Amino acid sequence: MLNSDIVLQVLMNYKQLGRVKTLEFFSWAGMQMGFKFDDSVIEYMVDFLGRRKLFDDMKCFLMTVLVHNGRVTCRALSICIRFLGRQGRFREALCLFQEMETKFNCRPDNFVYNNMLYVLCLRLPLNFFKKWVGTGLVPTRSAVNFLLRELCLLSAKEGAVNEVRVHSSRKPYTILVPNVGPKSGAIRPAVGVFLAVFDFGLLPSTFVIIQLITELCRLGKTTEACEILKVIEERKLNCVAEGYSIVMQALCEYRLVDEASHLFGRMLSLEFKPKLVVYNSIICMLCKVGRLDDAQRVFQIMSKKRCLPDSVTYTALVHAYGEARNWEAAYDLLMEMLGLGWIPHFHAHTLVDRLLREHGRIDLSDKIGKEVGITNLA
Repeated sequence: MLNSDIVLQVLMNYKQLGRVKTLEFFSWAGMQMGFKFDDSVIEYMVDFLGRRKLFDDMKCFLMTVLVHNGRVTCRALSICIRFLGRQGRFREALCLFQEMETKFNCRPDNFVYNNMLYVLCLRLPLNFFKKWVGTGLVPTRSAVNFLLRELCLLSAKEGAVNEVRVHSSRKPYTILVPNVGPKSGAIRPAVGVFLAVFDFGLLPSTFVIIQLITELCRLGKTTEACEILKVIEERKLNCVAEGYSIVMQALCEYRLVDEASHLFGRMLSLEFKPKLVVYNSIICMLCKVGRLDDAQRVFQIMSKKRCLPDSVTYTALVHAYGEARNWEAAYDLLMEMLGLGWIPHFHAHTLVDRLLREHGRIDLSDKIGKEVGITNLA
């Protein structure tokens, strides 16, 4: 007696028959059995047709099963959606998804939503994600990672520069122009997705979280970045220290002194060890806004935390004290810099030298000249 097990065994050994004869056998078996196959046979056949890009045959097969009152599972439909999406047939995939309940009497499950997310990620991800969450189903972590990663990449491309070919000239040429449009269109839904999955007790990978924080900081959305930072701090994820460093650099770049000071204090209270780039960002910011006492305190904290300064650290402080006409502090820092083997920037050396000469300290000016000469020879 012909049954689903026999049909499945033949399908699984299709290499012996070849594709054409396998399809002929399946068509014959379907007519004999009225297409009343087990779920495993239908799912295998859908996969068989999809792998060979026989999409018209795949859709015809589903309709044939439906006409004969056969059962089409969510998994079978999900396989179809996945293959259609891979080939860029987005409209067909979306149409099949919308017909699941009305035509196939099959309610989408998590497997279907995951595949639809991969298909439509660059088309209408947020609306689809809201519908998914509204069903009460919890997205998989891999799906969330994929969605957030693609949204961050899309956000980065929004402000990118594209090549445009100009044909109106006698001799066509190419120019570079920035993309036109909102600069944060994709990052807003990314934050929404992150907070939504957090409510489900689900968090994306640390790599994706850092990618999201970095993109938010690039766009100047430091408030949202701090909000995500708070979430990962509560969960004690191992990326929290790196997240703090990224946000700290952004706050300093935008000269948000109070916010940066608060976050820096938070880092120290949590016993994080800020990297040199974080200390330099804070010191440079404080020097630019004229808060030299605060910059000096941060410089002292560096020493206590055993983080060695570099030429960037000293140059920022020397310039700041020089602009404030505090020649004693500028001279001491420049000599300390030389003592550590760092070569001062020409403008820093010139600034301190001019201040020393204005205050009649030619001896100290000559001393710096000798030290700079020795350092350069070294």
